[in-house]
Amino acid sequence: MKLRLLFCGLFLMAASDAVAQRFGLTVGVNYQQLSDISFNDLEAQFDNKQGWHVGAWFQFSIGPIGVRPGLRYVAAGELFEGLNETFPATRDQFDVSLVEVPMLFQYGIDGPLIGPYVFAGPLVRFPSFTDKVISNDLAPLSVAVEVGAGLRINIGGLRLYPEIAYTFGVSNFIQDELVIDFVTLTPQDEQRINTAMLRLSVGL
Repeated sequence: MKLRLLFCGLFLMAASDAVAQRFGLTVGVNYQQLSDISFNDLEAQFDNKQGWHVGAWFQFSIGPIGVRPGLRYVAAGELFEGLNETFPATRDQFDVSLVEVPMLFQYGIDGPLIGPYVFAGPLVRFPSFTDKVISNDLAPLSVAVEVGAGLRINIGGLRLYPEIAYTFGVSNFIQDELVIDFVTLTPQDEQRINTAMLRLSVGL
């Protein structure tokens, strides 16, 4: 909790030093999957899950590069569904949700009505409102890299940003082990979460 508050404080301090040129709100759908992993020498496989996300961001420019810090809530769904197939003594119906803080760098082509662009950058994830049975077993902070592309569409005084993005998990999603129904599952390797996103932002 202290680490989360510290990171948010640093993020807000950095934001106060920049002049935001554009502010936006985002809504979209996401499709995520935990990487297959071996627990106690048995391999567990997980299916793709659909969820949704909402967020906000502001954007400022450094030369030709746009810098877009943001904050979003991601409902990831029951990511661990399928665990019961490998370990029948456990349950696997656990909703997982995350708070993500991306820092994206954008480069595009300006146009009077439509401008394509690409973006990439790091993000950090914090488990949030996750089922308490496994919430303490997830890493309190994990790191990913996001890449994607979008279009800037000017409509009157608004700007619409339809985007497609993919995030690659870099660090482990599970802290040390999972303890479910008195069953302790120790991973043999790192488990990561990868996510595809379709979203629409409205810039003000």
